[in-house]
This record gives sequence, C-alpha cells and structure tokens, in this order.
Amino acid sequence: MIQKTRRTQSEKHVDSMKLATKSNGIIPYLHEEVEEYKDEVKLFRAGKVEEAPFMQFRLHQGVYGQRQPDAQMFRIKIPGGVFTPEALEGVGEIVEKYAPLRKGHITTRENIQIHHMTLESCGESMEILGKIGLSTREACANTVRNVVAPPQSGVCPCELFDVMPYLAAYVRYAVRHPLTQNFPRKFKTAFTGCPEHDNIISPLHDLAYIAQVRGEGANARRGFKVLVGGGTSIMPKLGQTLYDFVPMEDYLRVATAIWRVFDRADMLRKNRMMARIKVLIHRIGFDAFKAMVEEELEKVDPVDPTPLMELDQVYTESPPSLVASPSNGQELPEEFLYWKKTNVEPQKQPGYMLVYVTVPQGDIMAEQFPSLADIVREFTGGSARTTLEQNLALRWVPEGRLFDLWKELAAIGLSDPDHNSITNVVSCPGTDSCKLGITSSMGLGRAVREELLGNPSAYQDPAVKEMHVKISGCPNGCGQHHVANIGFHGAAMKGPSGMQIPAYELFLGGQYDVGAAEGTAYGQRIPRTKVPAKKVPQLVRMIAEHFQENRQAGEKFNAFLDRVGTAPIKELAEKCADIPSLNGDSQGLYMDWEKTVAYKVERGEGECAV
Repeated sequence: MIQKTRRTQSEKHVDSMKLATKSNGIIPYLHEEVEEYKDEVKLFRAGKVEEAPFMQFRLHQGVYGQRQPDAQMFRIKIPGGVFTPEALEGVGEIVEKYAPLRKGHITTRENIQIHHMTLESCGESMEILGKIGLSTREACANTVRNVVAPPQSGVCPCELFDVMPYLAAYVRYAVRHPLTQNFPRKFKTAFTGCPEHDNIISPLHDLAYIAQVRGEGANARRGFKVLVGGGTSIMPKLGQTLYDFVPMEDYLRVATAIWRVFDRADMLRKNRMMARIKVLIHRIGFDAFKAMVEEELEKVDPVDPTPLMELDQVYTESPPSLVASPSNGQELPEEFLYWKKTNVEPQKQPGYMLVYVTVPQGDIMAEQFPSLADIVREFTGGSARTTLEQNLALRWVPEGRLFDLWKELAAIGLSDPDHNSITNVVSCPGTDSCKLGITSSMGLGRAVREELLGNPSAYQDPAVKEMHVKISGCPNGCGQHHVANIGFHGAAMKGPSGMQIPAYELFLGGQYDVGAAEGTAYGQRIPRTKVPAKKVPQLVRMIAEHFQENRQAGEKFNAFLDRVGTAPIKELAEKCADIPSLNGDSQGLYMDWEKTVAYKVERGEGECAV
C-alpha cells in the first residue's frame, strides 16, 4: 500500500516510548505519522490505493467514515479525560476551521469527536493536535482505545491514590505497540482510584484497574484489582475479577499477557462482529481464560512503568489561592444556589471544589471553546476533565470563586444545573453520522430533555431526579443504555400501511456509580415492546410520573421495579405504541426526530470491526 520506505511499527513504538515524558501530551506526537497520512490521502484520491487497506490505515489515525459520502468523523483521544486550556483552544480552532456544524462532541468514552470533516482537513487537524498535547492515534480500529478515568482522580475524598500516573504509563506503553495494532476487535480500558465508589463503570470495560493497597505504613503496597471481559451490545457482559491484587510492578505485565491471549484468539477473527474479549471468555470459560493468561505471564519479561509515569510535562495543576466569597453579605440568586447544590462537590483538599459543567448532548460549540479555555485558566488548577456523562468537570475551584465562575459559565450558555440527573440525557450520535445508526438518538435525547424540562412536576421528586436516561441509536450500546435506569436502543417497526416507523426498545433497571464495582447492573430488556420514536419523550415522562405517584417512602426506582415488577411500565409503553394509519395528522410518527423525510432504515457497513 505505501509507496515509500516507512519505518516498522516496532521502530515507531521504540521512539514513542523514548518521547513519552519529553512531549507535551500523554500520547507522544510523531510528525512522520501525519506526513504518512497525508501521503496516503493523496494516493487514495489518485486511485492508487484501494478502499479497504486505506480504511484500515486511516482508522489507526482516528479517522472514521460517516454515513454521508466523503465525510469523516475525527476522533480525538483524551486519555483520562484531561483537557488543558491549550487543548481547548486547539480543538476549538479545528472546529472553527473545519467543522461545518461548528461543534465538538464529548463521547461516553471521554473522547472528543468532530463530524463532517474531509480527509484532507483531518491531516491538517492532526498537526494542530500535535502542538497541544493531543492525538488521534488509535482512537479507532482494533486497538487499545481511549483509556478512561474518573474526573475526580487526585481530588476524590475516597480514593486510595491518584491513578493518573499509572494510566499515563499504560497509554504510552500501549500506543503503537506492535501487539496492539490488529486485535480481533477493539479493546477498552479504565482506571479508578476508588474501590468503594466505582465512578468509571469499571465492569463495562474489556480491562479495568481498581486501586488497592495491601499492608500499612512502610509496608503498604500499591496495586490494582483487575477486572476483564466487560462489554455491552447484543451480548452484554459484566467484567469479572481476574486478580484481587496485582502489585504496581506487574500491572503492565498482566496487560501484556491479556493482550497476547486476545490477539492469538483466532476463533474470534472469523466474525469481527462477535470478537470482543468477552466473547472469548464466554466460549472457553473464565477459568480456562485465566489459565491462558497465567501461562503467558510466565513468558512476559518485567515491565517497569516508572519511566512512563511522569506527568509534569502533560499538565500541571497549580491550585489558585483561596479567597473569600465576593457576595459581601448580599443575597445570592436562587439559580446559583441550586446550581451549586447539584453541580458542585468538595474535593479532599479543604476549600477547593470540583465543579461539573452540564453540556447538553455533549456538544461544545465553536465559540464556547476559547471561553472555556479562559475559564479553566482563571478558576481552576489548570485542567478540565471530560466525563462519561458527556459533561466537563473543573477542578481546584476555590469555594469563594464559585459565584464568579457560575456567572462566566452563564455568559456562554453552560450554567445548567442537574449535571447527573434524569434531565441530563446521554446519547450517541446515531443516524446524524454513524453508518450503523438506526434512529436519530441525538434528536430524541434533546426531545426527552425538553419534555422533562417542560413538565418539571414530573421530575421534582429527588428519587426521580437522580434517575438516568441513556439512548443508543442501535443495539451496539455506545450511549451505554444498558446501565441506565431507563434505557433505549434504536429499532424500527411497521405501521398499518406497512411503512417503517422509527422506534426504540426499552430497558429498565440498569445502575452504576452506586458503590463498588459489584453494584453495577445491566437493565432488563422489556420483550416484545417497541415504542415509536416520537412517543418516547411522553413515555419517559409517564414512567417518571408513575414512579413518583406509586413509590414508597425512601424507595429508589430500581427497588420500585424489584417490588412491583416491570409489567406496569410495559403497560405504559404499550399505550404509547399505538400507530394510526398515515395521514396528515399522523405523518410526524413516520419521521424521525429532527428529520423532514419519511423514515427508512438505512444502515451501512460499520467500520468498528474493520
């Protein structure tokens, strides 16, 4: 495919490791990769490179084809969700120059995606990323994808230690590693420092590291509990405990052994759509899988993470000085006080606050990026974090500056409260851009949010407010609908005339972030129940109202389902499932959200499994 002599992946990995702590980002920037990408684009445009090998090549550079012809999704890796002011400005520059929709999208994997770009503009954007410490390298393809961590890392009152240095070492070790370039399927990893408060949905991942400490005082040893084999889609599985404790000096060795077992699972390569590591474990059994890992461990040389753990040149958090509140005894606005109640929590460092910025649908507009950069510089320790809820978190905010910060966020339209409530609907891009999308999940997400905000009595009960609604545009689960209290994935149904109607399947009773990792649970799919897309917002409101009216004192939604079962909710869904014949009054049901043409399932061949 490549016409000129290019260095091998092993040679690039060696250079990448050497540059790990000398670059301005967790993922070392190799300019030669950008030049290679630009060369390949020219060859492809000239018809000298075939589609299939070019697709595989560009996916490794984070360039993913959309359902629209010659339009690309540009996925930026944000390891650990760390977003510096310079990074915000740089991504804002890319959005301003090259994104027709003038927005960047925070994903449920803490990435930033920019849609409707050209192959050429992706190459120009890679150079911008190199200057600001970010990369798209292996953001797509069958590689180690973006590695996530909680936004609270380093400031959480319950954490055993900050996992970011260990995450950085893992990312640097994995990227460009010859072993990770052509797995049977993608590989997702998470780190958390809080064993009793799983704030990163650890069991959802292929591999998860949960902080542990053994011993006390001078004899204390840091390490990780290791989970493996999680994933959603059509065969949802929760990760299982591979090891209760792996000392720090061995956690990269364990990763290497797991990668080797996964990479050598030839049975998975026969069907890429069923090739996640959870499938291997399901087929051969967990004990057999663990035995294979331990056999590989005997062959893996020691891997010292220490040289790869340096973070000083990645980001520096310098806490601002603590100051008194500027209110001077004046009464503060109710809107601010409510926002403070729902979007602010204390750090373990006295006087400093972790502030969540609600970003509806995860969309940051071009004009908001530079303003956010200024806010991060003025009010924080030097960085923001992206979150699994598609929001931003600001760290090291002095309590006395919260009111000033709120006013600055309000000025750019980012001061909404309830960052982690039923109104903060999470959704994947769906048919807006994804080839695999069945429905307009983004449009539905906005409609559900508007329905709830327009009927506040439906969600004022605290037990309702803390519920989660998550939407995926297809069964693959990028919107993480499996772990929502109320989850939906895209489907289609037929009306009386035989015409297709956009619809959703309903999931109930998922949960996460409710204690230790063992508390994570997948929701129950309600069988033989499809709801037209245009009726879903009404259904969500009806479920909220029904729960509010019938729950017992102190009862949470999932406990309510355990007590009464799902039949009452199924009845509500069936009331919304009635479809009239197509006429002037009903034609809206035959169109998807924010679309103006009759609905029809149009799925392309996705690139996730290439």
